[in-house]
Amino acid sequence: MNEAFIVFSVEDEPMMQDVIQTALADCCQLNAFTSAEACRTALQGGARPNLFLLDVGLPGMNGYEFCQWLKSDESEFRDTPVIFVSGHDTIDARLTGYAAGGEDFIVKPFVPAELLEKVRVSKQIAVQKKALHAQAAAANQMTTLVMTNMAESGVILHFLRQIAAATSGAMVAAAMLQVLGYFQLKGAVQTRLGEICHTQSLEGIDLPLEVSVISHARDMGRIFEFRNRCVFNFGRITVLVNNMPLDDPEFCGRIRDHLAVAADGADNRLQALEVEALHRRDQQGVAAALDNIRTTLGSFGEIHQKNIVQSSNLRYELDQEIATAFVKLGLSGGQEDFIADLIHRYIDRFTAIFDRGDEERRMLEGLDRQLGALVQPGGTADAG
Repeated sequence: MNEAFIVFSVEDEPMMQDVIQTALADCCQLNAFTSAEACRTALQGGARPNLFLLDVGLPGMNGYEFCQWLKSDESEFRDTPVIFVSGHDTIDARLTGYAAGGEDFIVKPFVPAELLEKVRVSKQIAVQKKALHAQAAAANQMTTLVMTNMAESGVILHFLRQIAAATSGAMVAAAMLQVLGYFQLKGAVQTRLGEICHTQSLEGIDLPLEVSVISHARDMGRIFEFRNRCVFNFGRITVLVNNMPLDDPEFCGRIRDHLAVAADGADNRLQALEVEALHRRDQQGVAAALDNIRTTLGSFGEIHQKNIVQSSNLRYELDQEIATAFVKLGLSGGQEDFIADLIHRYIDRFTAIFDRGDEERRMLEGLDRQLGALVQPGGTADAG
């Protein structure tokens, strides 16, 4: 963060203004105002900040009202991020700030490090928002081209076909935002894929206040409505709509049905992506086990071959020594045959053990080939 980053702080409490000044002194240029009217006068005089810190409980025009003015369609500051400073940490306070157009929310009292981090994040959001607006313009052109004259149900079918090729939660969220755009709805989409949680709207990615609102609304039922907002909650996706057309109940009902179908389809696709990721991890584990099996088989074969050679040599040496011993012992022919047969029977049994080991090695090699076929794309194990 450099010195050119300008922050306008609107706070009527001198002590709190001192805290803000201390926290941000080394990271940005801070201009302090005690009322929304004073700040508005500076803006009308040509001042152009990069970020607003607005106390909620201001005298005269409060922070929410001032933010609504800043974010109005005719305002040139509608893309400038706003962080609300409030002494109340409630869902109503956050929803009111979100409805007014704020990007983040900080609760009094706060430590300087917390404020500094939120300012840093706000600067990143400002950069992202500029890029997303350019992407949104291109996406709107494509959406208009693709969806011209399509029925509402056709929009959902197109969406379901589109997400069938999605490979990430971000791709699913972007496709859902296109559906909202077709119905002229504004909102945010959060996807949850494994440990990756992605929240996106046309205003930015992972905006703190949007993340906070969705986190509060996730446990409020499958479809939760409050005022002109509606939340669709599924296991791996939440869709937040901010401007349901309540003045047209029939159209509003159709939108509710369409978005429920779309969110359900998106949840199924996200579940499939989780399963695919699990299968890839399993295949990697099997492949690693196969490498160990092949290394072991190689060592087993070498040892087995050496044992066969040594066994053959030992049998020849044993026959020679037995013949020499018989001469020295002066045994009869019958005694020599008896002892020789006894020794050879045990040698034959010992050799059979090696032969069975060779059979076991061949069985393991067959198992290795079958397992190897399983981890190949489209592979099938040979039942033989």
